[in-house]
This record gives sequence, structure tokens and C-alpha cells, in this order.
Amino acid sequence: MKLKKLLLAALLGSSVLALAACSTPGNKDSDDEAALSDANNNRGGAQTAGLGDEDGFGQDGRKGTLSQRTYYFDYDKSDVHEDDKPAILANASYLAAHANKKVIVEGHTDPRGSREYNVALGEHRSKAVADILKSNGVNPSQVREVSYGAERLASAGRSEEDFQKDRRAKIDYQN
Repeated sequence: MKLKKLLLAALLGSSVLALAACSTPGNKDSDDEAALSDANNNRGGAQTAGLGDEDGFGQDGRKGTLSQRTYYFDYDKSDVHEDDKPAILANASYLAAHANKKVIVEGHTDPRGSREYNVALGEHRSKAVADILKSNGVNPSQVREVSYGAERLASAGRSEEDFQKDRRAKIDYQN
């Protein structure tokens, strides 16, 4: 199983490097952004949100694996969904190949529960995503974990649908 993950990370890393090598000379940041918005993973549902398009979907309705940076959790849980792992692994591969890049993994909760409980749960969620990154070749110095608990809600509403949007971890690239 570990060999399979290593091979997947190596394949994704070499794909990112090949894309970077084929890009035209110009602004390095725009090259990195192009690599991040690569749409190569077909997923249904609304489990993650990405960069670029407001709803996270590209023009052809496909989700971009590297651009998927928000991962949603079940109520009172910090277990990463299996269908979110390919996107996290793609981000891990990108970070491992770009040692100068740093991320903050933010943990968030819905507003139910005490402040202390929500901060702790947000910490568990950020750690769950950060641990996947680190266990797949990302240098720990590239990753910082932070919990906002229920301080930065994604949705101001009070419905279960709104709460689902609040229960998340987000990878935020810093440079």
C-alpha cells in the first residue's frame, strides 16, 4: 500500500514537472498557477472547492485535482474522506516538487459546540490533512497548521447545508 502511494506521488510529481518544463517562458507565478489549476480528476458531487471558477468546476465540468484545496468533514469528525485523498496527494506531490512553496492548513468547524471544543476539532481536521501531506514527501517546514474553530464560517446560515460548508480544512498556499 505504501509503495502504491509512493508510485502515485512520483507519477503526479513527474506530471507536474513535465507540465512546468513544457510551459513557455514568462512569469514564474503564472506557470505555478497553471500547474495548480490542472484539471485531471473527474469527480462528482460537491465534496471539495477549488481555485478559479466559483463553484470549483472547469469548463468541461471536471474538478481540478491540484486546485482542490478545501476538504469537507462529517459532523463531529476529523476523518478525511477517501475521495478527497487524491486531491491532497496531488497537492503533496506539487509541494514536494516545489520546496520553496509553503502552505497553511486551516481547520474549521460549524458554530455548534463550545469555543474550546471547536478549536480542538478544527486542529484535528487541519492535522489530518497536514499529516497526509507530510507522509507523502512534503517537508514539515513547508506546512503550518492552524485552527480557526467556528471563527471563520463559510456560510452565515443555520441550516444543516450551511453547517456542512463550515466543517472543512483548507490548504492555503503562501508563496
